[in-house]
Amino acid sequence: MIERYQSQPMKTIFSLENRYEKMLKVEVASIEALHKRGKINEAIKEELLSGHVKLSDILEREQILKHDVLAFVESMMAQFNDAKRYFHYGLTSTDVVDSAQSLIIKDASLLIDTHIRELLNTILDHAKKYQKTPMMARTHGMYAEMSTLGLRYLRFYEDLNRSYKRFNQSLKDVLQVKLSGAVGHYSILPIEHERLVADILELDVQKLSTQVLARDKHASMISHMSILGSVIEDFVLDIRLLSRSDVKEVSEGFSTKQKGSSAMPHKKNPITSENLTGLSRMLRGYVTMAMENIALWHERDISHSSVERVMFEDCFSVLETMIIKTNGLIQDLVVFDDHMQLHIDQTYQTTFSQRLLHQCIDAHLDRIESYEHIQKASFEAIQNKIPLREIITKNHFFKPLHNHLNDIFSQESYLLHLVQVFNDLYPKK
Repeated sequence: MIERYQSQPMKTIFSLENRYEKMLKVEVASIEALHKRGKINEAIKEELLSGHVKLSDILEREQILKHDVLAFVESMMAQFNDAKRYFHYGLTSTDVVDSAQSLIIKDASLLIDTHIRELLNTILDHAKKYQKTPMMARTHGMYAEMSTLGLRYLRFYEDLNRSYKRFNQSLKDVLQVKLSGAVGHYSILPIEHERLVADILELDVQKLSTQVLARDKHASMISHMSILGSVIEDFVLDIRLLSRSDVKEVSEGFSTKQKGSSAMPHKKNPITSENLTGLSRMLRGYVTMAMENIALWHERDISHSSVERVMFEDCFSVLETMIIKTNGLIQDLVVFDDHMQLHIDQTYQTTFSQRLLHQCIDAHLDRIESYEHIQKASFEAIQNKIPLREIITKNHFFKPLHNHLNDIFSQESYLLHLVQVFNDLYPKK
């Protein structure tokens, strides 16, 4: 992953040195388990626990052995005397690699958790701040009915929160230890050993495995990360559309010396939103690779390995970047509520057409006939730029509604139900 889209903490988590440190952590847990089971004595355990990762030595050995795990094992064994025969005892390469990978993913997910909680708090704060800020909602890109900016934020909050819960659920299947041996039948180390190691590492145990952890679990995790990215994209697409010159209801924050275009000095482009859209596409691109990693030859092959060395780091880095950028985008977003009201006014009260229709129904007027009258009046209002209320007041058909017009065409009463939505979902403490 390029530095542009990766934080230093995430870079450290996925560094080669940390990968070997996590592999050593698995080996150490296995040594502890051997001691608890009475397989090795205290002296052997203490000698084995004295070793540490020597990255340069491992890399030199890998050049000769062409096997990174064996290079790691031999580098570690070279640091011990007689005790070395119990280092990597009963383990196959993937026991160590997959279990270490679970530890890496666990650390990366904790970073994601920190940032996404901050983002959710930011979204909810802005939802409450703009709870009563009216704006036009749009369907098919056309004016539909009034809504509020706060409700738009609240929907994003719910979408993101729901998607994050699904991601966390998928994580539970990934954060597992696998020490079932060469083909998954515990030929050297018993199930008890695997469970002891899992407890030490604070991970779960896969119920049944081959030589590898089942990759449908990882595919599910990547899929849910992609959904999180797509939910963010859905929100920022709205920001992009609302930022257009002919709309200008919001605008991304623009610093004093920032430039929007190399050729056109007047431009303020929604670059962060566009960047987030591109990053979301990148996340979705890894879903197919993760799915294709599920099918491995017999008990395993390593066709998934090269993909995962890139995919996991990229996906976690991209998702973290998206979350941080989105948080900053919302905090710096400029809201033009006067333009929002202007667009409401430009509907010439046709935004109340559904409300008017249902008042007709309640007044025992024929629904189809009412619809036709309201449609005709609405088209006339827009074409001639006359408020809808003026037109229907002159139409004898709507006479039974004349005492209700103030309520029908009131913005405040129309949006009153949204107060209940906020209060029901997020009651004041």
